[in-house]
Amino acid sequence: MSQGSPQDVTVVDAASLFDASEVLAERYGRHRITIDYPKLKALLDDFREDAGWRPASMTSILLSYDPKSEGQQRFLSMLEHAGFDPDTCHFRDAFASLPPGRPPSESNQRSPVSFSARIAYIAGLLARHDDAHFMVVTHSFELCAPMSDLARRMDGRVGLAYFGSLLDYRWKFAGLGDEEKLGIEFFDIDQCGERLLGIDLSEEREDRVPEPTNVRGLSRF
Repeated sequence: MSQGSPQDVTVVDAASLFDASEVLAERYGRHRITIDYPKLKALLDDFREDAGWRPASMTSILLSYDPKSEGQQRFLSMLEHAGFDPDTCHFRDAFASLPPGRPPSESNQRSPVSFSARIAYIAGLLARHDDAHFMVVTHSFELCAPMSDLARRMDGRVGLAYFGSLLDYRWKFAGLGDEEKLGIEFFDIDQCGERLLGIDLSEEREDRVPEPTNVRGLSRF
């Protein structure tokens, strides 16, 4: 992003959404659940408008893909037609690093994909603006600290949009939902399950995450 780059940005972590669709399919006994991306774009725009944010000047979606796959090329075209700005990388480049010295053959499960470093970098670039409106669609807790720091450094708006029932539990420990504590606004996609997935996700579920009893770590500074 250059000095003239947009400061009203929505960034979508496609890997995080893909993982959510797999978890929800298993949870609801479906063979497959597909996210309607044109409706997602409209939903994110509505979130911004309803909360009094400025409209997104750019809605970027981060995703890894196989350039040899015709199906994935069609998917990219669909995203562009829906109003997203795809930011792509080769699928191998998006894998989270293994422990030092471990070869890929030692990984017993599918290697996790992470765009947290890329999104944190974008947050750092936006810190140059005094009044950015930055929304992120992801479950990754690794972004809590950089997003909260961005919110404290400027007079703009910082928000997280995701399925509340699927967030990393540490978001709650950190105080997500308490804007005075983190400075991060939360937009719960669970409330829009019918619109986005054709499934009612709003039914109340037992809260399995205990409240934290103390606060340590970075808060000491």
